[in-house]
This record gives sequence, C-alpha cells and structure tokens, in this order.
Amino acid sequence: METPESGEGGAAAITAALGRLADALALARVLVQSGLAVDLSGLDREVGDLCAEAVALPRAEGREMATPLADLLAQIDDLERAMERYPPLR
Repeated sequence: METPESGEGGAAAITAALGRLADALALARVLVQSGLAVDLSGLDREVGDLCAEAVALPRAEGREMATPLADLLAQIDDLERAMERYPPLR
C-alpha cells in the first residue's frame, strides 16, 4: 500500500506535499506580516515538481489535483502581495 511518506508518488503523496507547502506558506505569511524577511528559494521548483507529478498521474487522479494546485498558487499569490505590503524591517 502506498502512503505519502513512502515517496512512491501518487495522489496521496501530492496531497500530503500540498498540505506541507500550504502550512509553510501560512507561516511565511505570518513572518512577513511581522516584518521579517522570508526566503522562497526553491519554492518554484517544488511547485513545478508537484505539477509534473500531477500530470503524470492517471487522468482522473490528475484532474482531482487541479483544484488543490490552483489553491496553492492562490496562496503563493497572497504571500507575494503580503511581501509587497510588508517590506522587511531593517
């Protein structure tokens, strides 16, 4: 049986990774709103990898990933707007 922790891929693993990224983005947003700088290096690669994994899924499973991936992109957009509104304190 495949689990998100097994590293084998699949919809469950993608869903777990999306949850971890969403948690990290929420924390980053709090830090940004507190005036702290955050490093988003590697985020584009992680999101790209998740998208590629979703595309590689069987069609029905891949389609189920569309909304969660779109939600993640919306969270990234929200974080980017917060970073513009709350520049790091020096």
